[in-house]
Amino acid sequence: MSEEPTKLTIIKKRRVLKSLGGQMVLLMSGIFLVAMITNAYIQFRDEVFTMEQVLKVRAQSLGQMLSSVSVDSLVEYDVIRLNKYIESVASQAQVVHAVIVDTQDNSLTTYLDLNDIYIQTALERLNDIDSVAVVNELIKKPELVSFKVPVMLEDVMLAQTIVVLDNSEYVEASISKFEDKVLSTIFIGLFCGMGLFFIFSRKILTPIRKLSEGANNIANEEFGKVIHVKGDTELTDLSENFNQMSEHIELLIADRDSALSDLEELNTDLEKRVQERTIELQILNVEIAHQAMHDPLTELPNRTLLVERLKQNIYLAKRNEKHVAFLMLDLNNFKEVNDTLGHPIGDHLLNEVAKRLPTALRKSDTVGRLGGDEFGIVLPESEAENAIEVANKLIASLEPSFEIEGQTLTVGASIGVALYPEHGEDEASLIRHADIAMYEAKRNKGAPCLYDSELDHYTTARLTLMADLHKAVINDELNIYYQPQVKLSTRKVISVEALLRWDHPEHGRIPPEDFISMAESSDLIKLISGWVLENSIRQIAEWKTAGFEMVVAINLTARDLLNPSLADTIETLCEQYDVEPSMLKIEITESVIMSNPEKVIEVLKHPVLSKLNYAIDDFGTGYTSLSYLKKLPIREVKIDKSFVLEMIDNADDTSIVRSVIELAHNLGHTVVAEGVETERTLTQLELLGCDSVQGFHYSPAVGASILEAVVNKIESESEES
Repeated sequence: MSEEPTKLTIIKKRRVLKSLGGQMVLLMSGIFLVAMITNAYIQFRDEVFTMEQVLKVRAQSLGQMLSSVSVDSLVEYDVIRLNKYIESVASQAQVVHAVIVDTQDNSLTTYLDLNDIYIQTALERLNDIDSVAVVNELIKKPELVSFKVPVMLEDVMLAQTIVVLDNSEYVEASISKFEDKVLSTIFIGLFCGMGLFFIFSRKILTPIRKLSEGANNIANEEFGKVIHVKGDTELTDLSENFNQMSEHIELLIADRDSALSDLEELNTDLEKRVQERTIELQILNVEIAHQAMHDPLTELPNRTLLVERLKQNIYLAKRNEKHVAFLMLDLNNFKEVNDTLGHPIGDHLLNEVAKRLPTALRKSDTVGRLGGDEFGIVLPESEAENAIEVANKLIASLEPSFEIEGQTLTVGASIGVALYPEHGEDEASLIRHADIAMYEAKRNKGAPCLYDSELDHYTTARLTLMADLHKAVINDELNIYYQPQVKLSTRKVISVEALLRWDHPEHGRIPPEDFISMAESSDLIKLISGWVLENSIRQIAEWKTAGFEMVVAINLTARDLLNPSLADTIETLCEQYDVEPSMLKIEITESVIMSNPEKVIEVLKHPVLSKLNYAIDDFGTGYTSLSYLKKLPIREVKIDKSFVLEMIDNADDTSIVRSVIELAHNLGHTVVAEGVETERTLTQLELLGCDSVQGFHYSPAVGASILEAVVNKIESESEES
């Protein structure tokens, strides 16, 4: 029972010390005590300093007295008398020791008061009775004060007197006084602190305590208790404001409870709506996921899902040491269906094809639409023989005719096959290699084709050759040769065709059909065409300066013709080299025209490009529509050399050449025949009404430096004949 009051007392004391009042008392008492103690210390320090000064003055006066009485004794070197003087001085109160030393600080007196405790201590430490050594030892003590006074005779210093005095009594007295002041200061500080605490507790702590209790009541949602603070101070105003705040909070809480009730009802309704919306979103997400992974037309897996299935099967095959086959299927003659019957019929046909293809597959296989009329098929755990067998089944499934909106349609398929891991270890390689094999199957118009590296033109050697070609263009290592075009009616050279040549430093001369087709598969063709344009136009300018004017025909690809900057490039080069645009003839193949005929017509109407001459190159090898042929600003049609070379021995070729010449003349175009190598061919073409010829019969393609001589030779020989 006795321990509980003690614990409560300790707790209360701790609360008092930690309270604002306790901290106020501690702070004020601390400040007061520090100030008073500091003042007492300053007084103590001043007293000690004053006493030191008094002792120094006394030591100086004793030293001066010794100096005045010891002159004669020093002159006579009367040591006995000097010791008596020293003894007389040392016997005085507070004097510890005195000595007379010469100018070299050697002692001239030997008197020592052996009863003095300081001298006894010094002798014990020194083991020496020399007065100077004793003085040097004594002056190390802080309570002793020493002073030197010179002994003079007519401005000559004979010696010095040294007097050492004891200051300890004064210091002890000052310390005692300092301690009394500190004790009284502490008592006064505590008394004042308690007074301050009482006033502070009554005037400030009590109102604060009431406000604290009020805050606790508000925290516990007890709003009926009013706080009363006596007086007319800021705390009184604060208590009134506190009471008003309590009333306001009570009203706010009532409003809050009402709002929470309404919010709970709204939340219940919202949860119901969210649940309904979540179900709708789940259904929508399923639909979106299906749409993202399936072709919207055929509902088959799209490219994304097909590639993902192929990737997964490659992973499983790698782990289980199995094979995977990927088939690329492309419909034959589908373009003709679209162009002839329209896209709706084409889409309907694709849907019917998509229904038949799965019937030739296993459940574990995946067929998807890659785009257009191309489909991809993934065959897990499939060897080459099995893959070819499945490919034949797919082709067989498409053999029966399709009945679509009253039309009977028949389509075949070309299929390329690539295997993991023989033909590639990732999905990208398999797709690319299957695509290459599919195009080989389409070219052969036969059975499914298994990928062979010999079919792949995109080999390392090809890439190296591409890099070499790029370097050759940049370093100006290509050459342009010019082949004359002779007008039959006059036997005059009316133009020349610019033909590109590349002499590779390692592989020798590379045929244009090899590196041009390679360049057309990349952006390198733009760089090459730009190089040919600039060098040809510059050559026209050089010939013109030399008095030799010649129209130059340049071949452009579809990518060149549809390049938005083509017109600006030609205009800039013609202005730079002062060449008329009419000195240029652009040869365009049928395939370029039919790749986008409307766009080609629009391009050729450009104000700059319309000033050029145009010819259709390799006419007869494509499917140029007569309607487009009439709209194009064409002046010349070139018959492909494949018809000209055999026309003497092949009646069909002769018929084709005759038909082309008649068609071109009817449309108002002139005709140039390529590949004229013999006199018989030349004669036959002349009989058929051909306008101009080009070929080895007159001249192969030659360098620019000798072209003028070749032209002169052709024309002179024609005049002679």
